[in-house]
Amino acid sequence: MDILSNFSENLSELLFDNHLTAEQLSKAVAIDRSVIYRYLRKECLPSLKNSVIIADFLNCSLDFLFGLSPVNHKSHSKSEASFSLQFRKMLQENSMTRYEFQKKLGFAEQSIADWFHGKRLPSAENAVRIAQFFACSLDDLTQRE
Repeated sequence: MDILSNFSENLSELLFDNHLTAEQLSKAVAIDRSVIYRYLRKECLPSLKNSVIIADFLNCSLDFLFGLSPVNHKSHSKSEASFSLQFRKMLQENSMTRYEFQKKLGFAEQSIADWFHGKRLPSAENAVRIAQFFACSLDDLTQRE
């Protein structure tokens, strides 16, 4: 199954398990109801920032939400700046430059620079690729505990 289907199905399950409607989730996390429905209809993935907000509210791990782990290791985010710090750390631990990382994964140089300097977060799909490349969980990558 693909990441879009995994996310949609797991979000539906979590809403059901928590006795919540899409409207209730929308209000609780301040994401427009129509956008929540687009996630549920497998039309798009949320941004990494919105993914963390949803996972925090539903008390689940990002890996579970995206179908990367069958087990829900509950996590909560520390801060938005955490990704940049962890990304730098993983590059350093793997003795890899940003240029080498760019060549291996094919990301735009500017995107990598923005992530490295904390100017923006990668898309959820790119975050999954980064986590898989570094063989870590999404929750580790975003420093959720």
